[in-house]
Amino acid sequence: MDIRSDQHRYPFCIVWTPIPLISWLFPFIGHIGIATSKGIIRDFAGSNYVSEDNMAFGWPTLYHQLNPEKVNGGSEAWDNSVAEASDEYKRRLHNLFLDNCHSHVSLALNTMRYDGKSNWNNFRVAADINLHGKFVGFFTMVRISVDVVNDAYQFINPCKQREISLRNLQIPTIENLGVTRDQFDVIDLSDNNIRKLDNLPRLKRLETLLLHNNRVDFISKEIGDQLTKLSTLVLTNNNLAQLGDIDVLAACPRLEYLSLQGNPLTHLPKYRQYVIYKLKNVRVLDYKRIRLAERQAAKKLFKGESGARLKGELVKRSQQISEGDEETEQPPKKRATEEQKKIRELISGAKTLVDVERVQQILQIGEANGTEEQQNGQNGTDVHMEEQ
Repeated sequence: MDIRSDQHRYPFCIVWTPIPLISWLFPFIGHIGIATSKGIIRDFAGSNYVSEDNMAFGWPTLYHQLNPEKVNGGSEAWDNSVAEASDEYKRRLHNLFLDNCHSHVSLALNTMRYDGKSNWNNFRVAADINLHGKFVGFFTMVRISVDVVNDAYQFINPCKQREISLRNLQIPTIENLGVTRDQFDVIDLSDNNIRKLDNLPRLKRLETLLLHNNRVDFISKEIGDQLTKLSTLVLTNNNLAQLGDIDVLAACPRLEYLSLQGNPLTHLPKYRQYVIYKLKNVRVLDYKRIRLAERQAAKKLFKGESGARLKGELVKRSQQISEGDEETEQPPKKRATEEQKKIRELISGAKTLVDVERVQQILQIGEANGTEEQQNGQNGTDVHMEEQ
């Protein structure tokens, strides 16, 4: 029954993780799952889908271990109840307020009659984890070392590339990648805490770098010199905030596939056009093929004096914080009352996980007011481009 947070194993536990940005505004709101006797997490992650060992919104930050002796039938009855609840929710539509991840956990506890009770509900489950939950230790971050690389999953992927997986290790910085001895075509650093894409050794073989779900807000200008064969870069769900932050990628002559979805900069005006203009070798941006008409339109948009003025207005770079300042977080800027009201309306209107992700993206750009119109306008442009 030992908790092994480094391996994401929480036997007989209710587990909780924050929903980005929404949980910052309303700390009692989060995503919940329930683990089997072996510690494997199951959570109702979306309509007709119960995730297994891949918790939505990230790995747990809180856990509360329950006592299997309070279940008639012990561990076997616990696992059967979790499986039964999961099978039931694979047939249900997700509703953020009425039938959600809390409901899934409640059904499991009611099915097993935990502690002799069958009156578990969303509020009781939420109260249980918030009152009795223990924090997962965040100071056990992993540093990339020879041992970490040797213990990591290494395989030949379906594209016949040699790949190493360094996912979900809470790696804070890129370092010591030289210990890979340049033996991999693909390095997967997804689901870590990396903030800067820098400190890269020269890796002549590396073609694909995966950095989903990190905190990257800076890309080193040396990336082109160090990763000479880089053709695919996936930075989905990171913190790149300004168009100028991607200028350094122009130094990657073979870069053809790029994903920046889920970064604040994707909501800026002319985002797609600027990336197409600046990174001339990229063929697929955010999983959409760049068409010739788009490339010509982007070139025309930023051409000449008017184009230079437009770049001056739109293209900025994020201000970098020194390492000493990173440790001292600035107090959050107080939002205006009107903006707070707008945020509450957006959250109240969210009915599914898709709606939650949309609210998250809106909040990431810093302002709630007027973003619906801006997003609708941008989406309309994307549809128009795709149809051409």
